Amino acid sequence: MTSLARPAFPTRLPDPATVVEALLLRASGPDAARPVFTALGQEGERLGRLTAAELLGRVRATAAALGKVGGPGDRVVVPALPGLDFPVGFLACLYAGRIAVPVPPLRAGTRTTGRADRLAVIREDCDPVAVLVSSPQESLQGRPGPAMITVSRSSTDEDVPPAPCALDAQAVALLQYTSGSTSDPRGVVVRHGNLVANQVALRDRCELDSGTTVVSWLPFFHDMGLCTGVVLPLVSGAAAVTMEPSTFVRDPMVWLRAIEAEEDVFAAAPDFAYELCVRRIPAQERRRVDLSTWRVAANGAEPVRADTLRRFADAFRPSFFRPEVFSPGYGLAECTLSVTLGRPLYDSPVRRYDRDALARGTATPAASPDSAVELVGCGTPLPGVRVRIVDAATHRVLPAGAVGEIWVSGPGNCQGYWGRDAESAQVFGARLEGGSYVRTGDLGCLDDGELFITGRLKDVLVVGGENYFPQDIEAVAGAAHEAFTHQRAAAWPLDESAPGVAVVVETTERDPEVLARAVRAAGMAVARALPAPVSVFAVARNQVPRTTSGKTRRRDCAKEVRAGRLPLLAQWSSAPGAPVREERRHSA
Repeated sequence: MTSLARPAFPTRLPDPATVVEALLLRASGPDAARPVFTALGQEGERLGRLTAAELLGRVRATAAALGKVGGPGDRVVVPALPGLDFPVGFLACLYAGRIAVPVPPLRAGTRTTGRADRLAVIREDCDPVAVLVSSPQESLQGRPGPAMITVSRSSTDEDVPPAPCALDAQAVALLQYTSGSTSDPRGVVVRHGNLVANQVALRDRCELDSGTTVVSWLPFFHDMGLCTGVVLPLVSGAAAVTMEPSTFVRDPMVWLRAIEAEEDVFAAAPDFAYELCVRRIPAQERRRVDLSTWRVAANGAEPVRADTLRRFADAFRPSFFRPEVFSPGYGLAECTLSVTLGRPLYDSPVRRYDRDALARGTATPAASPDSAVELVGCGTPLPGVRVRIVDAATHRVLPAGAVGEIWVSGPGNCQGYWGRDAESAQVFGARLEGGSYVRTGDLGCLDDGELFITGRLKDVLVVGGENYFPQDIEAVAGAAHEAFTHQRAAAWPLDESAPGVAVVVETTERDPEVLARAVRAAGMAVARALPAPVSVFAVARNQVPRTTSGKTRRRDCAKEVRAGRLPLLAQWSSAPGAPVREERRHSA
């Protein structure tokens, strides 16, 4: 357990109007000398720690440097800097009245063309006046373009006042660029008031206070990592313990040991992270960690799978993990982050709906396991949030149990997309019942007030005039053979002008005979679920394109297959004349 004594009575600060006000309240309150951010290294060792007062000093020092570049409202790129530099730099932007633009790390020799392209798109779109860096060496490279400002490693005693807009809830705080799973990244305009309102609602749903610790490895340049790892601790009075995403991927036990070290824990992660813990952590290691202090295990950012919840709960039962700790949720950057969340310490509902009925737009209980699609409830709307299920074509509100587009109204609804007025009006300006709603582009239904996500409007497969959801088809393919179990998949139309579906499934299997049986089994299973031609492709792990947040990029996957750029291990097709490549097999 942590060596720091917890307060006998949790501290509850007044609700701030902005994140900067939350920082000022925290730094001047009774917990000013208590740690607010702690950064861990690759082995879980402590790299640094900042109290609220120390944090404010470093924020002011960095804000003073930013004050010499541009003016209020100018954009500043904030890369995913190491250690404590990101929260300092991000808050300094807000303190100085600049608009923060969180992005992935600016490492020399960027690992992937996709990441470099994403950064180039963001930079061109927002036209920043400065980029924050961790060391003076990085800022003295003499490169053209925005100024390179070093995040201060020391506090200042000078009383640098915040910019007036830093205390204005209606002022723009940041541009949160979307992950780009269905289009190019777009900068969501997030106001100070959006940030605070959304995370105050999350605080209240999860009952977080000064006795809580947020433990996170999530990347700060994504909305879930930024909001839960930086904003939530400040508005709730909680502390935060963070680590690099690479630390979690290399050894998930570092994350779990950090959870074990605290007394009351909120920790959020996408579904794949819980699955990774099950696959990567041996049974003997699980018995050596105590997860009894984990009170809220939020699961979001990608489809929540019932099988993942069951597998994790079973695997970590010897670690005193309780299944009711899981809190599945739904959210999106256009609404700041959270829209719905399961109530902590209550079982998450799992429903088995009829696949064909879902294709017709109705959530009807399945009569048999063969026709069932298993969906996990993502909770009820957060305080102050309204969710409606709407017919995307007629804009008519649908009754409970009907599948339609999810529309959201609440204080977290953002202003629009940076520099995209027409698109902003279409997405953020929907009207219902005299109020303004965000059109999410996601499909789902409300069942007993609980939100169930069925798919993405742009990804829907239309077969015989009915809608099928790619993740359902992907699940069918993955469950058809043990070589594909718990592996990532992507499904899309075989041809835009003809019925049929293609499915790519990742695998660690390399035996050609086993792979041949696997793709055939998957193809036959999908053909039974979908009345159309089917093609199945097996590929190695990590070959399915995904966004930086881990979402499957189905359209890009289709392009890679059609262009012959995706190395295939095996394939099977029931579609005569389908655009399928000749069968190839590759070694690992």
